Amino acid sequence: MAHIKGRCEPAYSIVCRFGGVTPTAKILKINPSTVSRWLVKSGTNGIVPQPYWVKLLNHASDKGIKVNLQDLSGIFFE
Repeated sequence: MAHIKGRCEPAYSIVCRFGGVTPTAKILKINPSTVSRWLVKSGTNGIVPQPYWVKLLNHASDKGIKVNLQDLSGIFFE
């Protein structure tokens, strides 16, 4: 996997689980630059936009990738 520049969470961890920016973009059928913007403060500041959540969750389920709604939202309860 190529080096990922930004590291804003939770997007960074999600993108890493799907194999990087380009593989994540291919899953979603969007431009890699869109996914890259999730990873930087000047972009979405680590937020994965909600319109992509269902497709990511379905792909994760199909491929056995451990991603859930809490991971995508970045909201964790103790």
